[in-house]
Amino acid sequence: MEELSKQEIELLRILQKNSRFDITDLTERLNMSRTSVYDRIKKLENEGYIRDYVAILDPKKVGLTFTVIVNISLSSQQIEFVEEFSRQVAALDEVVEAYVTGGIFDYILKVVVKDPEAFNHFIYKKLSTIPNISKVQSSFVMSHIKQSTALHF
Repeated sequence: MEELSKQEIELLRILQKNSRFDITDLTERLNMSRTSVYDRIKKLENEGYIRDYVAILDPKKVGLTFTVIVNISLSSQQIEFVEEFSRQVAALDEVVEAYVTGGIFDYILKVVVKDPEAFNHFIYKKLSTIPNISKVQSSFVMSHIKQSTALHF
């Protein structure tokens, strides 16, 4: 991590909690002018500290009530198979998070769908069409204990 000023670190902490900031509040909390705050935000965006701004939706409100953690092992670790699997998984709308992992499984996916029937469709019509999968193990989320996008540094 590059050397960030205390003000920049505090600005990042504030923005990751709520990117719909009140500029007057920010100027007071950071003891900076409006122009300085905007300049710092632009700098942090340009340097890649801030990647994007999003609205975090309530999945239940939009009819997506079924979350599944899917562990996947590939039958071959050849780079072309791994890259192809990664590319195809990244294109699946139902997959909201995907990780390459070391250990028992090669990938962990977080899949969010409407219901068990939609998950079944996802597995049989989408995921199983991707070549090189040797094992799929699914865990159904019963309740969410913590969900956060905030990084603590």
